[in-house]
Amino acid sequence: MSALDPELIRAAAGCASLGVETVEETASTSQALMDASFGRSPGAPRLLAAVRQTAGRGRRGRAWLSPEGRSVAFSIALERRVLSDPPPTAVSVAVGAAAASVLSRWAPDVRLKWPNDLQRDGRKLAGILVESRRSAPAAGARGGTIERIVVGIGVNLLAPPKSCAIGQPACGLIDGEALPAQAGETVIGALAGAVVPAIDRFLAEGLGPFVEAWRRFDALDGRPVVLVDGERVLASGRALGLDDSGGLRLQTADGMRVLHSGEVSLRLRGAAD
Repeated sequence: MSALDPELIRAAAGCASLGVETVEETASTSQALMDASFGRSPGAPRLLAAVRQTAGRGRRGRAWLSPEGRSVAFSIALERRVLSDPPPTAVSVAVGAAAASVLSRWAPDVRLKWPNDLQRDGRKLAGILVESRRSAPAAGARGGTIERIVVGIGVNLLAPPKSCAIGQPACGLIDGEALPAQAGETVIGALAGAVVPAIDRFLAEGLGPFVEAWRRFDALDGRPVVLVDGERVLASGRALGLDDSGGLRLQTADGMRVLHSGEVSLRLRGAAD
C-alpha cells in the first residue's frame, strides 16, 4: 500500500461533511488531530489516515503496530460546543458496535472484546482508542468551550507477519495474502461512514441505541474471564455483558462487579491478553 486516495475514502464513507486527509507517514494520526488548533466554532468532522504510523498507540499507553501494506490506521475528530458537561463516557461502545457491524461484511465472525478490541476467533483484528480535549474558554464568553472527540482505529487487513511481535494472537480482516484493489480506502471509508453518525447519535441519545448491537457481537458474554493489571490477577469470574453505562458486568465469588474501561485489562481465563 504505497498511497491512500482521499477521494476514494470520501466516496466510500458517503459523508458529505467529512474532511479527509491522507499522509504517507506520521507519528500518530490521533495525536496529530488532538494537537490541531481550535477554531472559533466547532469544525466539521475530519479524518486523517496514514500509510505508516511511527508512534501509533492503543489503550493504556500500548503501542499499535501497523505493518505497511497489511493494515490501515486512521483517526476521526468531531467537535461540539459544551458548557459544563462532563466528557462523554462509553463513546467506544458506540464506536465498537458500529465498527463491528461494518467489518462483519468482510468477516461475519467478527466479535467485540470489551472494552475496545475487535476479534476473530479470539485473535485481535482491530483496536479503538477514544480521547477528548477541550479548548480554553474565551474571555468573557458565555458559549462554553469546544470539545474535540478523537477516535483512533487500527485494522489488520491481512494477518501480521510472524516477524511482527505484537504480544498477542492477531489475525486479518481478509484471509490469505492478497488484498483487493483499494481495500484500504474501502475499509477506512466504510468505517468512517458508520462511526461519524454513531457518535452523533450517541451524543444525542446516549448509549441505549447501541447496547443490543454490542451484545450481538460480544465475545465474552457468559464466559470465564480474569481481571489483570500487567501480569497480576486481580479477580476472576464470569462476564455478563454490558450495563446501561457501558461498563462490563463481572460475576465474581464476592458478588457482581462493574468494570469501566480505564481500569485494567480483561482476558479469557487461560488466554493471552
